[in-house]
Amino acid sequence: MIGRRRAMGAAGASLLPASTARAQYTQWPDWLGNYSGAVRFHRSIPLEDIFPPPKNPRVDLDERAPFGVQFAVSATDDVATIWLRIDGGPMQTSSNGETLRFGALIDGVALLASADTKPSPRSATLTVRPDYFGTEALFAHADGTFWRRHFTARFTPGGTDMIIWVFDAAGTRARTWRGSAVRRS
Repeated sequence: MIGRRRAMGAAGASLLPASTARAQYTQWPDWLGNYSGAVRFHRSIPLEDIFPPPKNPRVDLDERAPFGVQFAVSATDDVATIWLRIDGGPMQTSSNGETLRFGALIDGVALLASADTKPSPRSATLTVRPDYFGTEALFAHADGTFWRRHFTARFTPGGTDMIIWVFDAAGTRARTWRGSAVRRS
């Protein structure tokens, strides 16, 4: 049971307006393009609000060398597309990367409409705010375990700041990588 997380989520949800207005991808034209950069392992975080807490929390000694990350942002009508290629770490994509297409943006959130990648995520969401977007994707492995990956790109005058979070199947730890990217086209 994840008591504190559930309580915080419920408290946060009560603060949201009850609006059902459709938001559009208004800032998308400024973000369209291809980006390239690198991330470096930042840290492994044991999630201490898990109950009961793990007896032996696993702390990774991940490779500290940076690895490449490329992404592209595009949109046609009311469909956003994020292409992402990660060249290292536990969520390394294929050499072709992965393409996630999202439906209409409603109150800053869009659901996965289709994916062009192997393996495909079981589910994914896109969150859009004035200066960043983030994707959250849940991937299942053949043995029944899963990984949840968050990719966030915050736009800056010089490019983007990137953060990748990966949560393990037990929900007992998160690993983060941070870096930056510049617009290539």
